Amino acid sequence: MTSTPLVSFMQTEADTQLAGARALGFDKLMYGVDVLDGEIDPPLEIVAAGLTPAYMDTYLRRMREDPIRRMAARGEIRVTNTPLTYENTGASLSIAKNRPLSSGDASMLRWFLSQGVRTGVGFRIRMSQGRYASINFYSDRGHSELDLDAAMQGLFLIGHQLHARIEPRLSKRQGSPLSSREAECLEWIAIGKSNREIAELLGISLDTAKEHVQSLFQKLRVHGRAQAVARGHVLAYLG
Repeated sequence: MTSTPLVSFMQTEADTQLAGARALGFDKLMYGVDVLDGEIDPPLEIVAAGLTPAYMDTYLRRMREDPIRRMAARGEIRVTNTPLTYENTGASLSIAKNRPLSSGDASMLRWFLSQGVRTGVGFRIRMSQGRYASINFYSDRGHSELDLDAAMQGLFLIGHQLHARIEPRLSKRQGSPLSSREAECLEWIAIGKSNREIAELLGISLDTAKEHVQSLFQKLRVHGRAQAVARGHVLAYLG
């Protein structure tokens, strides 16, 4: 993660809000900004407090193995503005008791537990352009060791306070990630035009068209034309 003014600000806010979470028995938090059709993909922005750089490096590499993100992406669980609470035993999740976990899921749960992630409370807040803030708090204690009712109310408030501080700066930076030319290219991609056809339609060179297409892929965090079109609809670039 590069050290930019926004990242430094986010880190300061996360560290500040973690103090309140600790009083409720939760000593770790993660705040990320996702897009609605890509819960399993790496967040557009992410900041953590109480979690080591080594943890974050490993988690970002293995994020697609996270059982909760995978279940949310498949529609098996819904993460909404109502806090979702779960306990990780290292072999199962309390929110998926009747669902057999894959060996990859189990491996990830064991790793989470080894890092002190036993109980989690998470929720999300809708943002503009189809994005949402995903806010998660973690504790190394089990459900029976925590006052969950009080914790959920307190963490909900803390999470909203964190978001209220961070969101205005995020919106300013992420207001319109695609240039007008990139948005045009996306519209042509959506109706099946090749890079060569886009170049001819826009009166630009093939190399320039390719540069615009690659740039919009990077900005939308996608790896191909179909993903770009899907995310373009979610972010309201396409009707």
